[in-house]
Amino acid sequence: MKVQKVLSEEELSRLHVARLARFASGDVNDQNWKHLKRCHGSECPHQACSAACAFGERKELNRVVRQTRRLLDASAMPRHFVTIIDPTCFLKPGHLSDLSVNGMFQSLRRRLREAPDSWKSARIVGAVDIAYDRDADGREWWAPHLHLAIAVDADAKEVRRVLKPRRPAPPDLVGRKFRPVKVKRVTSLANAIAYSLKSTVDGREAIWDRRGNKDRRPFRVPEAAQLEHDLWMLGMRPRDRSFLGGMMVSKGGVVPRRRP
Repeated sequence: MKVQKVLSEEELSRLHVARLARFASGDVNDQNWKHLKRCHGSECPHQACSAACAFGERKELNRVVRQTRRLLDASAMPRHFVTIIDPTCFLKPGHLSDLSVNGMFQSLRRRLREAPDSWKSARIVGAVDIAYDRDADGREWWAPHLHLAIAVDADAKEVRRVLKPRRPAPPDLVGRKFRPVKVKRVTSLANAIAYSLKSTVDGREAIWDRRGNKDRRPFRVPEAAQLEHDLWMLGMRPRDRSFLGGMMVSKGGVVPRRRP
């Protein structure tokens, strides 16, 4: 399906083992995670999997990628890859558990309800992605944001207008520049959907280039922050971070649903 950066079985295994090692070294009560020791990528031994299982979450989200791709592919509407950044969702280290994924989704749904009538036939799939940011002054924070693959009868300008967060930035972030909605043309639908549903946490460090412009480069997320993210995933099911619009999950898989 030409999806880039798909983790292999070996990479998933390394991710899973590293996560369990952080639970152990972080003195996390093993009653909360010892069931994950039985996970090895073959048939799932649990009736209800956790998002902290690298194998189980990837299996569930891969199913969403395949099924939503068929529905978006059947649509003749323009396709966009969208990133939504809402600074009101940013959190200090140690407070990731305060994040309300449902709150982010409810805010998005409110904006969709206010959209033009043409958006009622839109098909949307994506998820909450978590980044760990470090500013040029050394300040660090969690930066949750949304990645969405959208098929809708609208141009990029309208997509930015409809999906732009309405709430003002918190006082401590006033004056900092954020582009609230980034829109790109989709060239590979399956790749766009898969990226929207990625589950690893990325570290992004602010730097200044030779021209004095601010840029970001990857950096290794501190172990304490990695563990905090692991614990956040442990409290969720594999699809809890994912968002569907104009579609729904039924017993037969993902099917279309027209919004009223």
